[in-house]
Amino acid sequence: MQASFSKGVIFALSAAALNATIGVLSKVLMSNGFTASSVAVIKTVLGCVLLSALLLFFKRPATTAKWTQAAICAFLGIFVLFHFETAAYRHYAAAGVVVMLMASASISSIVLARIFLKDAITANATVGAALAIAGIAVIFGADLRQGFTLQGVALASMAGCGYGAFSVAMKRMGVSGGLHFTRQLLFFGGLYLLMPASADGFVIGELSPLAIAALLGLAALPTILGFFCTTKAIEYLKPSQVQALELTEPLFAALLAFVVLNEVPRESLYLGALLIIVGLCFSNELIRLGRKKPVPSRA
Repeated sequence: MQASFSKGVIFALSAAALNATIGVLSKVLMSNGFTASSVAVIKTVLGCVLLSALLLFFKRPATTAKWTQAAICAFLGIFVLFHFETAAYRHYAAAGVVVMLMASASISSIVLARIFLKDAITANATVGAALAIAGIAVIFGADLRQGFTLQGVALASMAGCGYGAFSVAMKRMGVSGGLHFTRQLLFFGGLYLLMPASADGFVIGELSPLAIAALLGLAALPTILGFFCTTKAIEYLKPSQVQALELTEPLFAALLAFVVLNEVPRESLYLGALLIIVGLCFSNELIRLGRKKPVPSRA
């Protein structure tokens, strides 16, 4: 049991670290003339193609195809997440979208897990999520007020709920994570994302060596490896635990921005990081609220 928990934590934190590369790599592509919708569909389709080639090269034994489950999970975790997140950016500042998306993903995973998985809503899970969300809010601070609209909040919340529902749906359907299931997710995700991309006008920017490297990086890191790690984490942990652990993404993003872009972190990052870490300790019951009832001794 402890070994499974440790594996789940490692996979969830790895997913957060891999997803943190999205911002830096996407900035490179946006500066080269790509639109958000075209980047999303290209990285997803490219990820599917690269993963298919990898599986063929290594001749990995195929598992039982779960196309229906993959179609449902891809709709929630790729299409709903991307479509409403992109729409939210048009009505709310990026910082606000990130906070609302992550908060709603965490909260929705707790509520939906209670409804569909019968997971208890514990004090530890509630306090842990609240502290971690507060930590993210502290990190972004005053930026939350920029361009505030209720429409932007609603769209960002819908995107987060889609991602939270994705983790619960995987657990409810008993789907095991892995490279084959990740390929199925990306296959359906690519099909779904063609719709918003065609509606926005499929725009491909300048394919400079740097842009090509960024596309390959997006396909390999957050798309293939990110979804692989997330699906494996859900296999070992409760959806609420996975979502709580992935709230560390802003910390990894700040570290990456410092290393790659030489961006000095704000002072608020340190307090926010502390709140997130303490919140994770509560969510994963490293710090327990309440005491176990003592077992009565037999006379």
